[in-house]
Amino acid sequence: MSQILKREVVYAFTGLVTVIMFVDYFFFVDGWGFAETVRTWAVIVFNISLGLGAVQLLRQSAMNIQRKRSNYGFSALLVATFAIMLLTGLAGYAATGQMTDNAIYNWLFNNMYTPLGATLYPITGFYIFSAAYRSFRARNIDAALMLIAGCFVILSNAPVGEAIWPGFATIGEWFRFTGQIPGMRTFAMVGSLGMIAYGFRALLGKERGFYAGGGEE
Repeated sequence: MSQILKREVVYAFTGLVTVIMFVDYFFFVDGWGFAETVRTWAVIVFNISLGLGAVQLLRQSAMNIQRKRSNYGFSALLVATFAIMLLTGLAGYAATGQMTDNAIYNWLFNNMYTPLGATLYPITGFYIFSAAYRSFRARNIDAALMLIAGCFVILSNAPVGEAIWPGFATIGEWFRFTGQIPGMRTFAMVGSLGMIAYGFRALLGKERGFYAGGGEE
């Protein structure tokens, strides 16, 4: 099968799936079960791809350890942690039918994974604060207005703001709801129109980047 024919098969399959999901969402057809079957297969393919991603990650980490590349210790830690969590989870599943019935698995999840996940939020907060600091420089009238609005919102959320002046809470609430919601709805509408346009381009085979390679027609 030539490469051109392979691409055309992908385009046709994508269009067929799109039409099936479109009919299922907008029309009520008795006995129409194709969309549910497609969704089931999508879940299956997603889990298979997740498993392949884990295998590829372990393979790459093993190569880093074998060749002793820079920071290969992190790769070794990843492989060891992955093996411990997988084996303890499978042991709990084999004993009681549930992965969470293993004491080691629960301890690692509650005392290591959950705190590490919670740590990501404060780290992200530093980046957000840094980005806000760069954005809130009043270089022009638009930046000045955003700076003023941001100050009101921050002071309305901080306890010190209410202690300075109770009106900060009222003004900040107005910015969060009356001022912000119309703008966010506008972004949502524009984004939805963009997604619809992108979907039609992908359906017609115009968006070649969607098919893992090739330029845009």
